[in-house]
Amino acid sequence: MPRAAILTFDHCYASSVAGFADILLVANSHLRISRATASELFEWHFVSLSGGPVIASNGLPLHTQKPGSQDHYDLVFVPSIFYGGHRQFDRFLNQQERVCRWLASQWRAGAWIAANCTGTFILAQTGLLDARTATTTWWLERQFRNKFPAVDLQMQPVLTEMDRLICAGASASYLIQTVRVIERFAGPVIASQCAKTMLIDVNQTNQIPYLPLLAKKDHSDALVHRAQNWLQNNMTKSVRISELSDALAVSDRTLTRRFRSVLDQTPLAYLQDLRLESARALLDTSSQSVDEIAGQVGYSDTSSFTRLFRQRVGMSPGAYRDRFQIRAVE
Repeated sequence: MPRAAILTFDHCYASSVAGFADILLVANSHLRISRATASELFEWHFVSLSGGPVIASNGLPLHTQKPGSQDHYDLVFVPSIFYGGHRQFDRFLNQQERVCRWLASQWRAGAWIAANCTGTFILAQTGLLDARTATTTWWLERQFRNKFPAVDLQMQPVLTEMDRLICAGASASYLIQTVRVIERFAGPVIASQCAKTMLIDVNQTNQIPYLPLLAKKDHSDALVHRAQNWLQNNMTKSVRISELSDALAVSDRTLTRRFRSVLDQTPLAYLQDLRLESARALLDTSSQSVDEIAGQVGYSDTSSFTRLFRQRVGMSPGAYRDRFQIRAVE
């Protein structure tokens, strides 16, 4: 009987905690239909190291039990936790020393550990992810890299798995993650049945279409701010680096050096990302053709625009629109 501990914290996402258990429940239903024995069914417990009630981020009270000192689990799930800002989240992580020790001891005893979204920070804090592949939620990539430089962080996959450590991206990826866990413990047939029953798209394996091309980077470089504003205002024009340098009264070399230092890219690469982000916004919300959108964001050659879009976003403009555009209900 695979025993799972669903770790809970104050301010954890109730959907992540309860959803993981719900999918295990569905797995048990399929296991029973396949005439599995009772010993093959999943068993799970909502646990916290102090025991007692936990209040989820949406205010829902969760009853938990305290694991015994000799309790061993086959699987531990670390859910996503509400992110209330950099300082608040750092304080929360600094309070998880006992949890990290417990997770490490469970893993050393043979448990699989699955961490979702912000929960990957807790797993990384154990040190178990050092020199191992992991992923996390895309909007905290920079914070994760700064805090855990020894982790081989990969932002393309929705899931990573290495040495019984499964990491997943943003919160809703717990759906795909749980199917992967079920596959590891109950086999691909039961996992596939669960995915079909619950309409979980297990083919969603790539985070790239969700990642922003223009990550927000706060800085105080006045020259780079001026350059960014100029590029935003002239995005649709044919721009040369010399034209931008002349407008700012600096040399090409100085402008490029400052841009690289602050934003880790060249001014023309920044302009390219500006155009593609604008194109994504239009694909999300408008009915304009791809040709019209390409011209509106500064590309006269639609084939070049499409090729660049596919390279940077991971799919064609048409496929992106099909996946992400929210169409009005008629």
